Amino acid sequence: MGSISRLDAVNQMLLTSGESIVADLEGNSGIDTGLAEFVLDQAAQDFQLRGMANNKFVKKYKLASAGDITLPDNVLCAELVSSHQDTDGNRVLGIDRQKRLYNIIEDTYTWKADTEFKVEIISNLSWDDLSTPSQRGILANSMRQYQLIVQGDDITDRYLGEAEVLHRARARAADINDRRALIFGSGSPEINRALSRY
Repeated sequence: MGSISRLDAVNQMLLTSGESIVADLEGNSGIDTGLAEFVLDQAAQDFQLRGMANNKFVKKYKLASAGDITLPDNVLCAELVSSHQDTDGNRVLGIDRQKRLYNIIEDTYTWKADTEFKVEIISNLSWDDLSTPSQRGILANSMRQYQLIVQGDDITDRYLGEAEVLHRARARAADINDRRALIFGSGSPEINRALSRY
């Protein structure tokens, strides 16, 4: 989906730190390349954790018999957003743990049968599935982080910091545009319920 290849991203990170570019990311391309890929992966994960238009969704689960709610393999985080109570009247809180939905209040992975559970899932998209503005925002952060790890040059860091602010703002603007949501329709479920009371 995005137009920046993973190889191009790693090469831009290497060039920012005054290192030589590589022809591929396979085999023995070097320690620096491995470090650059690690920094890129971490920045991509951090960027996606806030939830974007194309990686955040609510999925409904209804079990025929009591048991586990298994989450997708590429889940970054998940949270129970529907309202349920335990036997003592406490609100049930569900989070992702080991690719399954975990009930924090009752300390269990087992969920009731014949009850609809709505789970908000943020999935981890591959580099190629990210939009170009998102890739550029992630890359700007990765370039800065990599340069700080390898060189730590203050002047380059200031320059990269300003570029990062610009590219992250563009990425967020593109994501907001992709959501096509109104200000009152994009809030939390609690805010939406409060707004729709009257």
